[in-house]
Amino acid sequence: MDWKVLTFLVCLYGFLKEYRPSEAYLSDYLTGPWKNLTITEVNNEIYPVWTYAYLVWLVPVFLLTDYLRYQPMLALGGVAYIATWSLLLWAHGVLAMKFMQITFGLVSATEVAYYAYLFAMISSDRYKIITSFTRAATLAGRFAAYLTGQLLVSFNLMDYHQLNIISFVSVSLAFILSLTFKRPQHSYIFQTEAKQVKKPDFVEIELKKIGLSTSEENSNDRENTLKRGFVFLLRELKTLYSEKTVLIWCCFWAFASCGHLQVSNYIQNLWEVISPAKKGTIYNAAVEAFGTIISVLSVLLFGFLPTNWSRPGISETTMAIVCFFNIVVLIIMAQSTSIWVCYAFYSAFRATYHTVITLATLQIAKSLTKQRYGFIIGVNMFISLSVETLLTVTVVDKAGLDVDVRTQFMVYGGYFGVIGCVFLAAAFYAVYKNGCSYKVNRSAD
Repeated sequence: MDWKVLTFLVCLYGFLKEYRPSEAYLSDYLTGPWKNLTITEVNNEIYPVWTYAYLVWLVPVFLLTDYLRYQPMLALGGVAYIATWSLLLWAHGVLAMKFMQITFGLVSATEVAYYAYLFAMISSDRYKIITSFTRAATLAGRFAAYLTGQLLVSFNLMDYHQLNIISFVSVSLAFILSLTFKRPQHSYIFQTEAKQVKKPDFVEIELKKIGLSTSEENSNDRENTLKRGFVFLLRELKTLYSEKTVLIWCCFWAFASCGHLQVSNYIQNLWEVISPAKKGTIYNAAVEAFGTIISVLSVLLFGFLPTNWSRPGISETTMAIVCFFNIVVLIIMAQSTSIWVCYAFYSAFRATYHTVITLATLQIAKSLTKQRYGFIIGVNMFISLSVETLLTVTVVDKAGLDVDVRTQFMVYGGYFGVIGCVFLAAAFYAVYKNGCSYKVNRSAD
């Protein structure tokens, strides 16, 4: 299949799975007459389950993504979408909605397959363009969904339950489309390593550490394949993060994604506190649509602009600036009594995140082989979710501090402050180190 056709189909899948007009009104739907839940139940009992489920699902889904060669996991994501919206439409009660969050956690875990699939199917000289297109496709799907939802709600053409029916149909179409995708010829982690081990001495050492031996005869080829794959993962963990470019951008990806997921997960609850839906028309979807279209344009623009991030300290400085910007944005949102101020700053927060995370994706992809890209996505998300789980348990969960939503956003602002200071210190160190190297080179000349 031509790479352009394949890219179009995968991007169409990304569009359809994100075309969910009801999502901008999830909190209002759950607290409305359809489910009759309280904002406290939604914020402190139901929403935290998604974080825990995502973390639990991520590791097995990541390993199976490569072992089964991507396409089955894309289909599994479609099944999980259907299960999620079936529960939203026809189930009731706190327990049922917790199960809904568990299935949505599986949906989130399969995102690894979506973003890594094309990297496994297409040559590396097209990484930049497919990075932009795959992310822009999901953002375009969200924009269309939010715009549709806002128009239908504002003109009283549909209620939130009917919007969920549209979402159910769209994710079902995405599932059907996923069944048409071809799988890569082989697994990059498991089967490749089973056929050819590049560093036999290292493999022998690592296998001995876990009580195995490459010299042992084993009639079970699949078991040998799993052993080789396990050794491959051990070696990748040792080598991937030894590359400075990969390490810096992976750190930003992991920690920025953690903050973005927390903000996105609880923003509707903050809006509900500032301006309850019962007081009049809400514009959640319009705001999501506005922030999304800005993100789409910036991501697409970035995909065609020549950039040079090799200068010492420039990457770290950019990350620090983004983090400090997020501090201001989140603190203002937490303290604001104006829904429009909150809307505006949230749109800026989203656009900044999606643009810089696309840059991070490209910088990482350029430094890796296609065998490693899916692996690094999984590792980054695992780190991100581990930190997010800690934040959720400590700050949000009923078993933890159980703080109100405004205080949550103050904490998230402080979180970005901490990582911003770390990246700023890294920038100063990179510039200082480069200056010392320059002086040494001049002295040698």
